[in-house]
Amino acid sequence: MQRKSGEIDPEAEIGPVCAIQVVYPLTSRAEDVSAAWQAEELMEFCLLDMSVRGAYSPFVRSYLKTHDLYPQTEEGDEEVLKGSTCDFIVVNYYFSVCAREKTGPVNYNQPPFWVSDLYDICDNPYLEKTEWMNMGIDPAGLRTGMEKIYQRYQLPMIITENGMAVSEQPDEEGKIHDSYRIEYLHAHLLEIHKMLEEGIEIRGYCPWSFVDVVSSHQGFAKRYGLVYVDRTETDPKECRRIPKDSFYWYKQVIHDHGIEDELC
Repeated sequence: MQRKSGEIDPEAEIGPVCAIQVVYPLTSRAEDVSAAWQAEELMEFCLLDMSVRGAYSPFVRSYLKTHDLYPQTEEGDEEVLKGSTCDFIVVNYYFSVCAREKTGPVNYNQPPFWVSDLYDICDNPYLEKTEWMNMGIDPAGLRTGMEKIYQRYQLPMIITENGMAVSEQPDEEGKIHDSYRIEYLHAHLLEIHKMLEEGIEIRGYCPWSFVDVVSSHQGFAKRYGLVYVDRTETDPKECRRIPKDSFYWYKQVIHDHGIEDELC
């Protein structure tokens, strides 16, 4: 049946996108555990709670009010917010972070969403770091974060961004052998398989990204793609596309409808 312009399709579904921020405590000290919990509430769940439930948690509501940050509301707003529901949640994930008890003044020399007077974001000494993944590579963090979301909201999820950033150039034969990206994707797909076995509903997975795209801060120096785009920051050249090893590997993953437990 053809619908009129502007008419709502009753079978359509909608869901919010969340760049999940999994936060570990630096130690088992109560102060560090509390700092990590508060960081997750403020960086992730305050937005998801509003999108899914139409209301802030008591902790976030209290924090916003005591810091004079609570949004101005009018009569009827609460009913509208709670009356709007979503059907699924979209997840973007690259890495986890670590938090510890807040000491000293607020540190503004970091990404704005990590700035806080309640906790300090710090290095996780247990994770492998790379040039662009300087907070560490943490496949288990994907499952940790998504399981928390599922337990809290009981909604299906779709992973729309998950990938590894590297500075890359073709070798003498014009090829890019990115075994590190294959290892990254393989490890994260294994975590997704564990969630599916638990019965968590995951509707899709999209690696980031199919081709190298312009990074918001590092341009083409920071590459995520399965396909290399031959250009520099200042010279577009011909933007020739060169499939990386990860392209052929992921093509086989799609063909086989899955992966082996161990990389060959």
